Amino acid sequence: MERKPRIKNNIQFVALLSSGIDSFGTGSFVSISTIFFSTYNRVSPGTIGLGLTLSAITGMMASIPIGYLADKYGRLKLFSISYFLRAIGALCWLLIKGNLQFLIYMSLFGIIDRSAASLTRSLIIAPLSKKDATVLMGKMMLPGNMGYGLGSGFSFILLALHLGLVPTVVANSLSFLLVIFLYRVALKDVTIASRKSLKKTLSIKMIKSALSNRFRRLLIIENFLFSFHRTLLSVYIPLIVVMNFKRYSWLSPLAFILNTIVISLFQGRVNNWATKNRRYDKLWIISGIIISVSFFITTITTVTRFEAFILIALLMLIVSQILAELFSSAALAMYMVIYSRSESLTTDLSAINLGGQMQNILGPTMFGRAAVSSSGLISFFMFILTAGVSIHAYTYRGLKQQEKRK
Repeated sequence: MERKPRIKNNIQFVALLSSGIDSFGTGSFVSISTIFFSTYNRVSPGTIGLGLTLSAITGMMASIPIGYLADKYGRLKLFSISYFLRAIGALCWLLIKGNLQFLIYMSLFGIIDRSAASLTRSLIIAPLSKKDATVLMGKMMLPGNMGYGLGSGFSFILLALHLGLVPTVVANSLSFLLVIFLYRVALKDVTIASRKSLKKTLSIKMIKSALSNRFRRLLIIENFLFSFHRTLLSVYIPLIVVMNFKRYSWLSPLAFILNTIVISLFQGRVNNWATKNRRYDKLWIISGIIISVSFFITTITTVTRFEAFILIALLMLIVSQILAELFSSAALAMYMVIYSRSESLTTDLSAINLGGQMQNILGPTMFGRAAVSSSGLISFFMFILTAGVSIHAYTYRGLKQQEKRK
């Protein structure tokens, strides 16, 4: 009886610690990646954006097959291989020179780099209860954001002291290796494989089955639309600030700071609250409504020229996107736990996450054009689409019938 609580505590401790370490390494490199690519790798600015897009596309295409391999050969084994390749891959950035090498390597690196989230989630979800796993994924936001901030600070100090960019690459690589060690120690005596073993031959049917479930397919579409809070904060709001409120340029970093603080402090609590009485369904739909209203606001700000109105709308967007992320993250964590089969956990997690990956590919371009558009047609179309999907999500989950019974 004492062993299970000890194992649970070990997994939770390692997940929280590893989240901070992983984020430190990632933050140290990502925060200066554009500088690194353009100076050390000698890549042109326009090519950097194309490389990031190619990385996102190859990562999305490879995520489900890699998830399937993890379920077939062992989740901890594939997690270890993936993170080891990420560690080696981080160091290989020191060998890349020129635009062509950069584009090829970004495409290859995206295959292993973009699958890390699903592999990590499978290690957490498999040995824990649904509630414990959901709450833990929320709590991991605090050390994750702290690690990212510390990593960015580490790179800032290196640049300020003119110590070069190589230490950031090394720190990123070492963080991946340390995470492997921590998870392997914590899960040494834990069975994280399903009792049902997958066939040893490559099964396209099994991969397709991750997309055959109607609710998972719906989640992919909903996750695509309901995750636009990321791009609104990272692309649209900064562009609007630059175009209309240069004297208020501090609004852009302030939005990131507020988002980091709120998500870090409250995501775990909201996740815990969402596990009871299907509250996650309501939070998911509310997040969709928030995004839909946000698209409508961006439509108005595009066609209007009243500076005071645009500023008020901008402040509303900042607050609403933080709430949307808080709500959608809690609901999505619960959906991932509930609607992923134990025997193909990583495969299903990768499938559900496809929507978020598609948003990462299309979102920046879409909002970049929406910010400079004078018609607002893109934003209005997304408003109609997101509103329709939110209404469908409400009726599909039977919330209307639930309210009548009450």
